[in-house]
Parts: sequence; C-alpha cells; structure tokens
Amino acid sequence: MKIAAVLTAAAATTTVASGNLLRDPKTIVQKQNDGALTEGQRRLATQVFDSCLNLHMNKCKQIIDAAHAANPAAFGNVASILYITLKVRPVLLTADILANPDLLLDVPDYQLIGLRTDSDNTHVVGIKGDGIVTYPYSWCVADAAEATGYRCQEIGPWDCYDELATPPTGQTFVQCCNDIKAETGHLMPDMHGNYLDCYNSPPPLENLEDPLDLGRVYLHIDANNRVVHPPYNG
Repeated sequence: MKIAAVLTAAAATTTVASGNLLRDPKTIVQKQNDGALTEGQRRLATQVFDSCLNLHMNKCKQIIDAAHAANPAAFGNVASILYITLKVRPVLLTADILANPDLLLDVPDYQLIGLRTDSDNTHVVGIKGDGIVTYPYSWCVADAAEATGYRCQEIGPWDCYDELATPPTGQTFVQCCNDIKAETGHLMPDMHGNYLDCYNSPPPLENLEDPLDLGRVYLHIDANNRVVHPPYNG
C-alpha cells in the first residue's frame, strides 16, 4: 500500500464517520463513473480513439465518422455509427481545486473511490489489471496554520494486489478499502466534513449481457460535453 503527496477536495453527499462500505446497489452516478476503458475492452474493440480526449463530443464524432467512412469493415460494415453517450464525473485540474476547493461540491460522491473488481466481483484488480487503485481528485482538510484555512493534497495511488496470497491475487473489496482508509485516517474528515469511502466498480458486463457491436461507440463526456476517456467501439 502506498500513499503519494497531498492535494485538495470538496464536499457532496452521504458517507458517515463510521465509513460503512458501499456495495450494491450502486447509484446512477456511480454507474456512470465506471466508464474508464479496461485493457480487456481495448482488445475487443477494433477502434480506440485516443485523439478524441478533451475534444467536444461533436468534434470527436466527426473524427470517428471519418474513420468509419474510410474503413467500414472495422465497424462491422454498419451504415452509420450508434453513439452511446455517458456522463462521468468531471475532470478538475489540481490548480483549480487548490484555488477553490468548493468546486468539488458540484461533484456527486466525490469522496468515494471506485474499486474495480474482477468478473467474479470478489477481488480488486484495478483498471489495468495490476491491482492499482487511484483517486481522481485532491483531498482538502481544514488547517488553521494556512492562510487559506485549508491544506490540500494528493492521495493514492494504492496497491491492492496481495502478493502473499496463494496464488497471488487482488485483495478483497473490504481489505483494499480498509487499508486505504487506514492510511488516510489522519486526513479525515475533509474540510467539508466528509470521509473517504469506497464503492464497488465491477468490470463492464457487455460480453455477457450486451453482445459486442462494432458499430456502436461509447462516448464518456463531462458536464461540458468534452470527451474524458478514449472512445471505443464494441
């Protein structure tokens, strides 16, 4: 387990001091936050559009439509692309949060860390399959010694891979979350009275519940309709 440097954050909803672990049912917002592209999805997709990052979704669609026109076979020879647009938590720059921690008050469940579990929903594997868990925002605590009245820091990443297990595997959801909270306990609560907690983020189940469709492209966008993850088809 490792903790990095120190940054900022702000408030939102419901975690109490006891820090009850959040599992099912996930809120709509939490489900939307599960949009990060896994390595498995990259292998299944025939097209991943890294060039779309930070572009407005309409500009991104132009790029994808051009790729479709140039190589329709890569999209299953469909006549037109079916776009699935999903809103995700906004990307906030560290400098902006440091200047105004209240920006995170507009982010639902900002104090929750998504723990990507395996297909059996038992062990934490991380987005890249290496057990690494990250937190996207800064974490801010009240500090009377600072002129601003608060101090902000980066937290994470954390290594939730259990090398002592036989065979080596990811920690359970509870183990990983408890370790994260133990290492960050001295930073709780934040300046808005919230406690860090976790929600379960199992891998997308499109292969089981939603067959692969190469003519379909997923667009994950923020509140300003800008693309925050590389779009992919599948």
